[in-house]
Amino acid sequence: MGLFSGLRRGLDRSVRSRWHASARAAGLEPGNLLGWEPTADGGYCVASVGLLSLAGTTATDWSHVGWHRIERGGYDKDTTTLHWQLYADGSADPEVGEVRLQEPGRLPDIFRDRVAASIAVEHFIALEGSRKVRNVDPGVIISGRRDLSRADAPIAWRASLPRGLDWDLPGLRDLADTSIIRLRSEYDPDH
Repeated sequence: MGLFSGLRRGLDRSVRSRWHASARAAGLEPGNLLGWEPTADGGYCVASVGLLSLAGTTATDWSHVGWHRIERGGYDKDTTTLHWQLYADGSADPEVGEVRLQEPGRLPDIFRDRVAASIAVEHFIALEGSRKVRNVDPGVIISGRRDLSRADAPIAWRASLPRGLDWDLPGLRDLADTSIIRLRSEYDPDH
């Protein structure tokens, strides 16, 4: 047995080519590939500078998620599963995703780092005069996120809630709207 017999080689050239072509066809620029792992079902999970990408065993049908679209997520080591929730578009429940990996490798760290890298600004704004709800301070989290797949991308401003709160609490939507306007003018006055 050789010294390097247990090491895995890089992503197969044909898989990498199909991944890159799929991202470009979707109008995305993935940037450099940072890591990849085979999924439990024999597919692929690829992390690049700009995107998290998934494909089945044939690597022909890819789905891509920009890091800036992920509101929250993480890695469950007991099930070897990466999971995430995207920002809701306001008219529907947030989209969720997950992928079970054969081995985690560096993907959980890359996932966390890329999501954090997309955050240009993040502030919690308290809802004045409100008491805690289910032991949570009422307020909104305003995030200014950068699309890491496009160097010229403007900051995308989002409002989200701490866990345990919902938008039915009076004053939260107005607070979110006014806070986004205020923070956008402060941090991103040209847009």
